[in-house]
Amino acid sequence: MLSSITGLTAFDLDGTLVRLDSSWRWIHHHLGTLEDAKENANLYYSGKIGYARWAELDVRLWHGTELSDLQQAAKEGLTFIPGAQELIHTLHRWNIKTAIISSGLTLFTKIAQELLGIDVGYANRLLTDQDGRISGVDVVVGLENKHEILHRIVQDLDIPISRCVAIGDSHNDVPMFLVSGASIAFNPSHDDVAVHATKVIQSHNLLDTLPFLKQFYKISE
Repeated sequence: MLSSITGLTAFDLDGTLVRLDSSWRWIHHHLGTLEDAKENANLYYSGKIGYARWAELDVRLWHGTELSDLQQAAKEGLTFIPGAQELIHTLHRWNIKTAIISSGLTLFTKIAQELLGIDVGYANRLLTDQDGRISGVDVVVGLENKHEILHRIVQDLDIPISRCVAIGDSHNDVPMFLVSGASIAFNPSHDDVAVHATKVIQSHNLLDTLPFLKQFYKISE
C-alpha cells in the first residue's frame, strides 16, 4: 500500500533541520569577519544592492580561505534539530522524497544530505580557485525564489506540487509555503510567517510534525 504513495517534503535548513540561525553568520563568526559583514547587510536592507551582490560582497571577505578547512569545521560544528534523522527515515519509508531548499550554502546542505540521507539539495555554492581556496559564489537560492526552486524539483521528480509539504521558519520560506499543497511553520521566527502556513508547530523535536504529515499524505500503517 505504501508503494503507491508519492510526495515530497521540502525543508528549509537553518533553524529547521539544524541549529543555526544563519549558515552565513556561522562562517563570519568562524572566520572573524562578522563586523566587516555588517556593512554589506546594511547595503542590502537599505535597498542599495540585491541579494546576489550581497552574497558576493560577503564571500569576498573569505577569499583565500581553504574550502576544505571550512568544510571540516562545518561538519564538526553542525548540530541537527532532535528528531531530524528519524523524520527523514520515516518519510522515506512512506515513499516520500525529501529536499532541502536553503538560501544558505551548499557547504552545509551537502553535510545534511549526507548525514540524513536527503534526496535533493539546493543552496548557494562557494567557488574555489585551482588551489581549493574560496574565490567567489554561485547564487542559486535567494530570499524570494524558493518557490521557483521547489517547482524545479517537483518537475524533475515528476511529483505534483499539490503532493508537496514545505517546512520552514522564516520569511524566505513563505514563497514555497504559498505554492505547496501544505506547509508547516516550525518554530516560526515571526507571526507573519505563521499566518501563511497550513500548520504551525512549536516544538523542540521534528518528530512532532509527523501526525500532520501522516494525515496529509494519507498514510495508514
